[in-house]
Amino acid sequence: MAKRNPPWTRDELILALDLYFKVNPAHISSSHPDVIRLSEVLNELPIHKVRPDSEKFRNPNSVYMKLCNFLRLDPTYHGAGLSRGSKMDIAIWDEFGNDPEQLNASVKEILDKTK
Repeated sequence: MAKRNPPWTRDELILALDLYFKVNPAHISSSHPDVIRLSEVLNELPIHKVRPDSEKFRNPNSVYMKLCNFLRLDPTYHGAGLSRGSKMDIAIWDEFGNDPEQLNASVKEILDKTK
């Protein structure tokens, strides 16, 4: 059986949503420099001590897929986005999708905790 990495946490999803609003995932790929950088940041966060599949843990492909999960929630996107996602994706979208100031403040707080 394949090893599964832990579900995305609130802090990780907030950082992903921030990137979602900075780049349009419908027009980029997992090789976009900002996707790669977020992958690096997520791997540096001290959130998950156990990473069963360290090769795939928050790698650029998984970050890009998470961005595409948000597409399905975006009323301005006229495609389908990825159909799967989590309840936490929806909660984060509902909390921050229309509140960029609060999103920016939360991102700053998360990144400040890692310094």
